Amino acid sequence: MPRLLRNLAMMIAVGTLWGLTPAMGKLALAEGMRPLGVASISAAVAASVLFGVAFVRGQAPPMDRAHIRQYVAGGVVGLAFAHLFAFTGLQRVPAGLFALMVPLSGLFTMLFFALAGIERATAVRLIGSAVGMAGVALAMAPGAALPDPALLPWAAIMLLTPVCYAASNLFSVKFAVRGTPPLAQASGTVIFAALGAAVIAWPLGHIGLPPRAGIALLLLGQGIATAVAYMLYFRLLVNAGGVFTSQAAYVITLAGLFWGFLLFDEVPGWLTIPAASLIFGGVALVTLAPRPAR
Repeated sequence: MPRLLRNLAMMIAVGTLWGLTPAMGKLALAEGMRPLGVASISAAVAASVLFGVAFVRGQAPPMDRAHIRQYVAGGVVGLAFAHLFAFTGLQRVPAGLFALMVPLSGLFTMLFFALAGIERATAVRLIGSAVGMAGVALAMAPGAALPDPALLPWAAIMLLTPVCYAASNLFSVKFAVRGTPPLAQASGTVIFAALGAAVIAWPLGHIGLPPRAGIALLLLGQGIATAVAYMLYFRLLVNAGGVFTSQAAYVITLAGLFWGFLLFDEVPGWLTIPAASLIFGGVALVTLAPRPAR
């Protein structure tokens, strides 16, 4: 298979899997499980799979102070807190709306990098951010992906998820330890994400066993899907670079809308198409714009 087609196949697989996992979490929440309980179990499964693969390949995650700081910053913020906000919102709002929010992580990442002095925010990127946020505002309007304006506070909570993703991207750059294999970084990050989710979940009373075997299997599948997506993501990052890999956000959105329709009969309003177009356009302006010279 030509390299481009192989990379495209991996990007589609990553987007499809990451677009599916919130819908799987929503199914578990509908059975009475709590947000961080779902996150803890699925992250523990993903961590076990990733660590097993990394260990077999001789790339077990290092556990010195510098690496642990990287794992904690990326895992607790980028997974534990991100899943807390995502699953809290998904108890009330459609999974399709969450799918529309995922690409915003690229916009917030650009803003955070600019504030941290890592990259300069050009006029094109600022315009892209404004266009993307306009798309989110439109997605929450009547006739789009939010069926009831009374659910707006829950959607606002869910909007914190891409903020967490962006903060995790910033921490990954600031605290990255050079020379560590991507698989080792991924497994270490997910291990500490699982630990962080459990630590936060315990005092909130979110820890609990799945109510029945079917939900346990669902969470097992969610964790395995997360692990596979992470492995493909880091492989794609090495093979195709960051700009190409970032385009998986579009696939995540389309897949999330599809899974919401298939699993929950969610039929977004007609405004969803222009809203998605604005979000996609904003992300494209931010991610595809030339990097400013420093």
